[in-house]
Amino acid sequence: MMHIHQQIKHHRERLGLTQDMLAERLYVSRQTISNWETGRSYPDLENLLRLSILFDTSLDELVKGDVDVMKQELDTVRSNRLAVVMTVLLGLTAISAGPRS
Repeated sequence: MMHIHQQIKHHRERLGLTQDMLAERLYVSRQTISNWETGRSYPDLENLLRLSILFDTSLDELVKGDVDVMKQELDTVRSNRLAVVMTVLLGLTAISAGPRS
């Protein structure tokens, strides 16, 4: 399963386009394309639609690998939040049950 940055590079190369050529077609900078292809940033919805049309592929195929990665990252964030809440609650419980004079 390829991630979106790999998909963009794969399809760009399949069409024989340079990063400059793809950037020109999408009205973005070459640096933006480079950032997408290295995974430093993601295309916005408008550019995802343009890429899908240009590459003649579905949005689902273009982003499916990253959807799984994003779900995993979201689960990690939720787990971390739960751990923080539990730690705070445990600390408050310990303070309230502490020694009394």
